[in-house]
Amino acid sequence: MSTALPPRSALLACWTTAWLAGEASLPELVARVTQHDDSHLVTGLWVDDLELEQACGRLRAEGVSRAKVVLPYPGDPLGLPGPGPFTAAALLAGEGVLCLRTDGSGTGLVPVLTAHGSELDGTVTTVLWTAYPIEMTAPDQGPFLHEAEHDLRLGVVEATSALVELDVARWNPDVADTLRDLRRSARQGIDDDELPGTWPPRARQVLVQARQLAGVVQLASQDVGGAVDSREAGERDRVLRELARVVRRARVAAYNAHGIPQ
Repeated sequence: MSTALPPRSALLACWTTAWLAGEASLPELVARVTQHDDSHLVTGLWVDDLELEQACGRLRAEGVSRAKVVLPYPGDPLGLPGPGPFTAAALLAGEGVLCLRTDGSGTGLVPVLTAHGSELDGTVTTVLWTAYPIEMTAPDQGPFLHEAEHDLRLGVVEATSALVELDVARWNPDVADTLRDLRRSARQGIDDDELPGTWPPRARQVLVQARQLAGVVQLASQDVGGAVDSREAGERDRVLRELARVVRRARVAAYNAHGIPQ
């Protein structure tokens, strides 16, 4: 589970929603979404290989009024519209964007990231978004911020207990430090500038804590060879799978928190 860069679908969803609501400009949307990459193109949206700015304009002209991120995983579909090409592509990518009209119809976008170059010469990343027609007929089932806050608190407590019992610090001392930082930030409250300015502070705190918990998962997942027996490895993997699920759901709740009371 990477903690270095945000999912591109998450950035596109929240900044598109802010733009559609008049809370961000189109150039700001494009700058925020593309800041980590060399180029973004959209295919399958009336005309292939549209620049991101053109694609967003087309979607608004077609009546799209909001966008939502999905971060699905096999066994945890998490906001997908049901069987179909978009669902299959989003499950494969682990992410996608629902660009929705008020009647629940719309367009789903799924990114494919490609790295070009070499470590010696340097690399650049290009992103190709593929568009799919979608229909969302069921009510929004979240996850919502209050659920994410509860699950993160519980996840930190359970992770601390389980990983201490397994003596993970013996395998990787950085895990204990990361858990301690996570507990401290949960008490103090923290800020994050990844989200549009109109998102509630609760969403910012949830997002930063989710990123820190993802760091715990990443550190504790590292191969430690003979330091772990098969029972310990199996129990560690079970704990980390559940924490990864908590992180995904918390990220979705934070990025989709537009309009949640402050």
